Amino acid sequence: MKGPRIYNSPGKKEQLALLVKKQRQREKYIKHVHRVRRRLIAGAFVILFVFLGMQIMHAYMQTKQINDQVQTSKQTLSELNEQKRSLSIKRDNLKDSDYVAKLVRFKFLYSKPNETIYNLPEEKNKD
Repeated sequence: MKGPRIYNSPGKKEQLALLVKKQRQREKYIKHVHRVRRRLIAGAFVILFVFLGMQIMHAYMQTKQINDQVQTSKQTLSELNEQKRSLSIKRDNLKDSDYVAKLVRFKFLYSKPNETIYNLPEEKNKD
């Protein structure tokens, strides 16, 4: 005998079976850890893509809103320019004494002494 005898120690087959069982458990654990890591990485990417997508949508909405404001401002500007042009024409006409006299006669039915005013209906253009 080379050493003390242990009666309850497992034999070589039992040791081998125990080692195989531990190896399988370790492989299961490693697979589980890898699966969890893959899910965490995939979840992080999903969250990142959702966040970036929301940022892009927010920027798109702001751009659309600004473009709409620019369109309305351009329209308002063109209307104001047209109004300015019309008012400048009226201002220039008010400097002409013949036009002012004609305007006063038309609006206020003002007449010269011994002058008769006749109101004629305006003709509509048939163009």
